Amino acid sequence: MNSSLALSIRRWLVRAILLFATLLYAEIGRRFLFDPVATIARFSIELPQPASVTTVRAIMGAFFFGLSVTAGYGLLFAKRTVACLWVMVTFIFFVLIGRILGLQLDGADAINLSELRNEAMGMTLYVLALILTPRQR
Repeated sequence: MNSSLALSIRRWLVRAILLFATLLYAEIGRRFLFDPVATIARFSIELPQPASVTTVRAIMGAFFFGLSVTAGYGLLFAKRTVACLWVMVTFIFFVLIGRILGLQLDGADAINLSELRNEAMGMTLYVLALILTPRQR
C-alpha cells in the first residue's frame, strides 16, 4: 500500500471516530438536558427536587455536549484534531478513574461494569485516533 493511501485511510478512520463521538455525546447530552429524570433513573438515582433536576441537566448535559462540541471541532478543523483528542482522552481518563474508584469503594454491579466497559472502549478509540492522526510538520 502506498503511503498516500495509508495516510488517507488513517485520516478517514480518525474522522469516523470523531463523528461517532460527536453524535454519541450529542445524543447523551440531549437526553440529560431534556429528560434528566428518566436518563439518570437508569442508575437508580431519583431527583426529588427541581434543583436536583436542574443540576443534572446543567452538569451532565453540559459535560456530554462539551465532549460532543470538542469532538466536532476536531472533526471540522484538522489542525485542532490532536488537541481535541487530548481533551477527550483527559476527560474520559478521569471518568475511568472515578468509575474504577467507585467499583473499589462501592462494589461492582452490572450497570457500573457496563459503563466501565463503554468508557474504556471510548478511551481506546480516542487513543487509537491520537496514534493514527497524521502530525503536521
